[in-house]
Amino acid sequence: MPAALAALLALVPTVLGAPAPSFWPRYGGAREVTLLDGEWQFGFNSDKDFDVLAPLDPKAPGLTPNSTSVPSSVDVAPPGVLGRRGVAFYRTHFQQKGHARLQFMGCSFYCRVFVDGQAVGEHRAGGYVPWWLDLPLPSSGNATRELFVMADNRFNRTTAPVHTGGDFWSYGGILRSVVLHDMPDDPKETWPWRAYVFPTAEDLGVVDIKIVLTSTNCTGAIMIMIAFGMDTPAAVNVMATAGEAWLRSVQVPDPQTWSLKNPQMHTVTVGIGSATITERFGLRRWAYADGKLLLNGEAVKLHGWNHHTQWIDTGASPTDSQLDKDLALLREGNANFVRGAHYPQDQRWLDRLDEAGMAMWEETLGPGTTVEDLKDWGHFMKYQLQQVDEMLAASMNHPSIMAWAWFNEGPSNDLDACQAYLQCSLRAAEADPTRFRTWASNKKEEDKCLDHATAVSFNSYPAWYSDKHDLMAPKREWTESAAWARQHFPDKPFFISETGAGGLYEWASNTTDAYWTLKYQQEVIDADVDTALTDGNISGLTLWHFFDFKGNDEAQSCGPCQYLPGVTPPTCGWYDMSGSCEHRPGGLNHKGVLDPWRRKKPSFYSVAKKYGAASRSAPGTGSLYIV
Repeated sequence: MPAALAALLALVPTVLGAPAPSFWPRYGGAREVTLLDGEWQFGFNSDKDFDVLAPLDPKAPGLTPNSTSVPSSVDVAPPGVLGRRGVAFYRTHFQQKGHARLQFMGCSFYCRVFVDGQAVGEHRAGGYVPWWLDLPLPSSGNATRELFVMADNRFNRTTAPVHTGGDFWSYGGILRSVVLHDMPDDPKETWPWRAYVFPTAEDLGVVDIKIVLTSTNCTGAIMIMIAFGMDTPAAVNVMATAGEAWLRSVQVPDPQTWSLKNPQMHTVTVGIGSATITERFGLRRWAYADGKLLLNGEAVKLHGWNHHTQWIDTGASPTDSQLDKDLALLREGNANFVRGAHYPQDQRWLDRLDEAGMAMWEETLGPGTTVEDLKDWGHFMKYQLQQVDEMLAASMNHPSIMAWAWFNEGPSNDLDACQAYLQCSLRAAEADPTRFRTWASNKKEEDKCLDHATAVSFNSYPAWYSDKHDLMAPKREWTESAAWARQHFPDKPFFISETGAGGLYEWASNTTDAYWTLKYQQEVIDADVDTALTDGNISGLTLWHFFDFKGNDEAQSCGPCQYLPGVTPPTCGWYDMSGSCEHRPGGLNHKGVLDPWRRKKPSFYSVAKKYGAASRSAPGTGSLYIV
């Protein structure tokens, strides 16, 4: 067996048959891993009273009279137009040879799964987080099976508790890829499911590796073959407990660190039985000491934008070329920091940030939660903690991730909510002690839960929502908040997690700096950025937002705008700015430095220049303490 495994590990991991996922990790050996993406049969039920939990005969052909692409968002509609809400029905067929595991990279909001007419599982912990379920054996050794999926994109506390709304359109459907994994047929055999790599506190070139097995029942001695890069594999005997095994203090050959300016990465291949997995990782350590944010012991200032993985024409299922375009624009904007608002991120996007050397803040879905939500341990918090677990399980090997977060603008000014913040923090720390743990707080100095964070992060919009037209307000407010954080939490970095101003792309030629003009937007954002880049108490800034995006259901009553005929991309000639529509003209959030089609506003060029100057400044060093 060792010789066979050595030969296996010497090969670049491949899979047989249909296309394999393009995102990491990679799989090899006897295991076949197959994307089920493509054309599926499709139907949609828009009856608001349809009971998605009721008994259903999924074999009824009338449920899926049409076809659609998977992945895709079922509710794509132009700004100012409501997307459809209801239950989407999907049907496809696949080959199953034996034991198998089905993985959904994102199924939104609520997902219910059937195989050959039998219910096999469901998911309520958020539509943007990857999850999986093990499939029942087919009646014969190699069978064609029918997969039927229901995706309900209606807000419902029972089936979709962590979909709490928020100031953005919440897309539904099978948003991301569906992956079929072969599993070992011999009940005595186990394969590697994931291998998580953690740099040790003592030496970045020495790592601990947590191996998660396909069998959670596996306990006892197992032999593992391990190889870094294309090195010769080595055999190691380890003890597994309840489906997990650790390799401690493993030396990485020729270790190269991952950094913002030189994002070097390594791979490690782990083989158990007849299967392998290859994980990509980066050697990095985030810390805060002596008033400085440190990456690998070097002081850094983070600056960038909040970023929804959304486009007007593809919703929350952007194409690879759309992801590439956003990354190119972030690079052009000289960003080194992205906050993934407001949900777990697409693994394809995280792969790109790893390669680009951009720090990432990843958070769970659930903006604007209530105290009642956070005290509901039997339901809401059950699924929130599951969401934390699943987010970390999907993303821990991405070196770009700097912070784990939750509860954007939640009720952290209420002591009754703090136990929920604590439990999320403990859950994340137990799985991954190498990143910061935080949340974007709009309660600011009134936040009662900050003892449970390892970084302090505030949302506020001086000169936009407060102190309108006072262009000194950003410097005044952010200087005071950063000083307060330094005084009360001297061992924690301070981040501006949201700030900015709105600007209508079409209001570019105004001679004054009236509210909503691009001139006023630039003035406010310039003041925010200048303060963040020069104040030593501020460790990082993510402006809200990188591009204009579709608002929530309520905001769609303010649109669409009146488009200029024959102009491409679509350009508005008139917006309804009356009443509440003053806040979301045309059904969009207009705080981007790009418009929804990624046309640049003046603020993009101004911020890019400032961020570029900051990136060229010489970094310092500081004493190193692990997070």
